[in-house]
Amino acid sequence: MNLKFKLLVALVAFGITSFAQTLDKKKNYYVAAYGFWNVENLYDTLNDPLRSDEEFTPEGVNAWTGPRYWKKIEHLAKVISEMATDATPEGLSCIGFCEVENKNCLEDLAKDPQLKARNYQSVLIDGPYARGVDPGFMYNPKHFKVTKVVTYPVPLAQDTGYKTRDELVVSGLLFGEPMAFIINHWPSRRGGELASRPGRITAAKIARHIADSIEKANPATKIVIMGDLNDDPDNESVKKHLNTVADFKKAKDGNYFNPMEPLHKQGIGSLAWQDSWNLFDQTIVNKAFFPTDFKTFQFYKAYVFNKAYLKSDFGNFKGYPFRTYSGGAYTAGYSDHFPVYMLMVKERVN
Repeated sequence: MNLKFKLLVALVAFGITSFAQTLDKKKNYYVAAYGFWNVENLYDTLNDPLRSDEEFTPEGVNAWTGPRYWKKIEHLAKVISEMATDATPEGLSCIGFCEVENKNCLEDLAKDPQLKARNYQSVLIDGPYARGVDPGFMYNPKHFKVTKVVTYPVPLAQDTGYKTRDELVVSGLLFGEPMAFIINHWPSRRGGELASRPGRITAAKIARHIADSIEKANPATKIVIMGDLNDDPDNESVKKHLNTVADFKKAKDGNYFNPMEPLHKQGIGSLAWQDSWNLFDQTIVNKAFFPTDFKTFQFYKAYVFNKAYLKSDFGNFKGYPFRTYSGGAYTAGYSDHFPVYMLMVKERVN
């Protein structure tokens, strides 16, 4: 394992302002990180006759040309290349995505010069969503070994004719420790939050059922439920149906820990709408991540990666995530969501 890194006051220097673990300053720790990002319509430029992707073609309404596609790839790669490098020089061991058209897009992203040295491998299974964008996953094969990949559909009782995104489950070994990532993009708030709420509750129940099944098969498995949930950490789908708490020290049997909830309470968000911030992009973990003796990887700290260059600096959306299109005009930004990531630490024993 080559993630040796001594955690002293350095972590305080790059922005620890909320919930984080207390580490022994006399000890060395391995640091690992994973992330998630809704990359906002990462389409290639080709027209897929099986998907409603016409607007993201050169002839489409967005005039989605090769130069625009490769600029987006370059932008996304820049961000991913920087995430978590303050804490671990090798950056993210793995990252989940949503709004990706196909595996080729992830492979193009992994080949960008800013990421190429990490040799990221890609996972994406095409789902039933008509617009053709799905959850995806990239991982550094030096850090993470994939053992199983599967998707689960999310049926919507209130609209049986509408097909939403599947939930992607990637299981494997992170530095030899069993870990499973459940990557989500829950049904949107189309039609209003209340009217659309049952769809997100259904998605939450499915994600928790998947997690419980994995944990039952191997209680040592560290489980991450990540994604754009289209709900905040204090909404019913998350609090009740994923059964989350904001402080793992207060967790009871069956609770999952949501490190994004303290950030949400501080007013920190990952997307903005009508002068209001939401934290839809979340990473939620099971009891195996709750810090004990740090003999295995444990939760340390969760972040919203909201560097200044990821924010729009003009117009009505100043300060919002700098998106690729705004008001129908191409703005050459990054995404309408900020990415998030989490640090894990493990004591280094000589």
